[in-house]
Amino acid sequence: MDEFRTLLEAWGADPARWPRERQTGAQALLASSGEARMLLADEAAFDALLAGVPETVPSAALMQGILAIPRTAKQERKAGGWRFGFLPALPRFAGLATAAMLGFYIGTTSLFQPARSMAADTETVNISDYVFGDSIDGGAGQ
Repeated sequence: MDEFRTLLEAWGADPARWPRERQTGAQALLASSGEARMLLADEAAFDALLAGVPETVPSAALMQGILAIPRTAKQERKAGGWRFGFLPALPRFAGLATAAMLGFYIGTTSLFQPARSMAADTETVNISDYVFGDSIDGGAGQ
């Protein structure tokens, strides 16, 4: 069924457009499967919808304008017209650089890391001593 769905999506609902080597198998599946017939009907409705879309042809002026874009861009680069094209983005780069430097400063100074400076002044306590009673009464509870 997945192969039949792929066939319909690629070639449409008209069996005349299907590749010849797949037509016989697809026709046999259509004869034996209601699901395949439903898929074919859905694809036929979609094909009809696509056929109803009017074909539009771009105007000559639009085509000339589109085709001229690469030439004018190349001419502007040669003439130096884009030399300072990065200037509008400069404030964003400056803001990003400032945020990166501030983050580096905060991360490397001890101003915002009080736990490190206080840890040197405290003694280490082993919690298992309290759990098993060694430190509370000097081991007398055992």
